[in-house]
Amino acid sequence: MHKTYDKVAIQSIVDEYRLSEIQSESEVRSKFIVRLSEVLGYPSQLRGEEFPVYGYGGRDALKAKNTDFIFFSDKSFSRYRANTQKNKAWVREHSLLIIEAKKPGKMPEDLGQVQFYAMWTKAVAYIETDGEEFKGYFVNPTSSDLEVIDTKVDELPNKPEVWNLSYENVLSIKQRGYNIKNMDSRLTNMEEDDYQIITEDSDLNIPDRTLSYIRICLGRNAEGLTNVQMVSRFLNTTDSMLQNDMRYDIPLYMIDIPRHIYEAKLYVDSKIFPLITGKVTEFYCNDITRYSFESEYIVAEAIYNKNELSDFEIGYHILDKHVSERLNHFKLVGKCLNADVVTIAVENASGLQITLPSKCSKKMWRSKQHVKTLFEFWLSGMKKLKSIEEYYEIEFKLYTVSDPIELNELYEAIDFVYDGMMLQENCEITLPGDSFEEDFEIKEPIIVEDNKIIPLKDRIIQGFIFRPYRSTWLPSKAKFAGKRANDIVRLPGCCEYRIVEK
Repeated sequence: MHKTYDKVAIQSIVDEYRLSEIQSESEVRSKFIVRLSEVLGYPSQLRGEEFPVYGYGGRDALKAKNTDFIFFSDKSFSRYRANTQKNKAWVREHSLLIIEAKKPGKMPEDLGQVQFYAMWTKAVAYIETDGEEFKGYFVNPTSSDLEVIDTKVDELPNKPEVWNLSYENVLSIKQRGYNIKNMDSRLTNMEEDDYQIITEDSDLNIPDRTLSYIRICLGRNAEGLTNVQMVSRFLNTTDSMLQNDMRYDIPLYMIDIPRHIYEAKLYVDSKIFPLITGKVTEFYCNDITRYSFESEYIVAEAIYNKNELSDFEIGYHILDKHVSERLNHFKLVGKCLNADVVTIAVENASGLQITLPSKCSKKMWRSKQHVKTLFEFWLSGMKKLKSIEEYYEIEFKLYTVSDPIELNELYEAIDFVYDGMMLQENCEITLPGDSFEEDFEIKEPIIVEDNKIIPLKDRIIQGFIFRPYRSTWLPSKAKFAGKRANDIVRLPGCCEYRIVEK
């Protein structure tokens, strides 16, 4: 067993390997991996070949997969190949290094297969190579795996960092337990900019609300951990569940993490052409599946419990910059909100059809009345805006208003200016009680002030300032009989506006 980096020995392996025209994965194993593992100090009696690895997908046991090579700290591994709890515990306790071979030119970008083996066997490190490229990692149980080497095989003799994967080093880590500080000190010739190891809470730049969320997600598993340890455990646990596409026996927060995204089309009632196209994001955790549809203007969400629809929502977002465009898309959304049935055809392997019975959905679509009431309110406001544009021969360039007070003022301004155009009541005109001696009826609108300063405030609509300039009495009964000078008579009025500046 070599205790120091042996460049000459590795160069000899590469030179002899290049004498052959390698055609298969088995040749990569026999002519390169076996010899390299020996130079790295792994005794042949500790080398398990085609060793079965057992994993789980939720509650279901997966079919055993055989790793090409797994090196143990004990030579009796042949007794522990069967799928029993005792055997799997022995493997986890004694596993050191996994090496996976690929056919030349077939090196995958994603090392998910060898990572699967490492996760379920609790190996310290893993290597994957196709005889052309060579990648090696230390397994990090609390965060992302730590890259040791990523190089061409021909460059391997000039990469002393490969010695981090030697038998002596890996066995020492297994025996002493994982320590990220010790691990960092063992790695040589790695670029500092390739990664950043955080060990102190003070270096962890994460908002408090995010830390609180992670702590809630982990529950009791967060007890006694520093913030760094807690975040590492959360990320590593989540990544492991995602890598293995786990569904059952996983924490509830996984329902908020997207699993798959598909193209989709939304149909209403019995229409044969889609109303709109978009994407569906799939989420799941245990028996709950959530599908979130999003398009340019319509959004919807459906929740299934054990494959039965339990709840759904339909909503919208219309953010066009021009009134005419928004009105057109309000009509499109209206077709969806008023449909008897909404169907979302998902373009996945199973051809999923999500059917939302929107007509009879008081129990499922709980916010239906609220959504439709708000829709009618926004639509009414947009129609008024269009009328204002045409009356004043202007064009609004719409921008988003998020402040509730500002938004309320905007829609109040629209109502006042629109009512002024339409000679509808938008103000109250007051007169002293002795202005007239008798009651009388106002049958037609009467202009009482024109081009005068009217004591009402300006109204601002999307950058345009509207100023009151004319007031009108509206049809009503004016009651002055018996009134004194200090009495106030109130008449329904209409204030008209004009644009003074932009």
